[in-house]
Amino acid sequence: MAPTAQKTRGGRGRFLAVALVILGLVLAPGASSTPRQSMERAAAPQLGNPTGIGKQLIDRFFVLLVDKNRAGLQRFLSPAFQVQRADGSGAGKQAYLANLATIQKFGITQVHATRARNTLVVRYLADVEGVVNGRPYTPGPAPRLSVFTRNANRWQLVAHANFNPLNG
Repeated sequence: MAPTAQKTRGGRGRFLAVALVILGLVLAPGASSTPRQSMERAAAPQLGNPTGIGKQLIDRFFVLLVDKNRAGLQRFLSPAFQVQRADGSGAGKQAYLANLATIQKFGITQVHATRARNTLVVRYLADVEGVVNGRPYTPGPAPRLSVFTRNANRWQLVAHANFNPLNG
């Protein structure tokens, strides 16, 4: 009689394991959609105001620069990061982190952002005082363009471009 009791317990254990797997699949977020749909949903939550999130991201970027927070910038900048400066110089992520500008203060105005899926494009004016490439930098309000991508659960800066200051 012992073998029958043992067989019944083993059957219950397998039944319980299968039931837990099925329950996990039913309750898992995005289980009813394709893997790509689930990834996009998790990677890019809906934004009611792209300009609002764009302003927050730009402010975060400039604060990281003011603080010369290389560890924070390492996480914030995409591996594909590129910068193009108004003086014609440019750099990839590692070169940029090795030669950070010194910024004493900044002001951001006229922010406008657009978004398509995991991409956020932000244009704005930045009024910056500091030192760039060893030279004093106080040009007045200058147009900027920054592009962000949503990776996993965070935004990362992919590209940043500085333009000559506005004249007249």
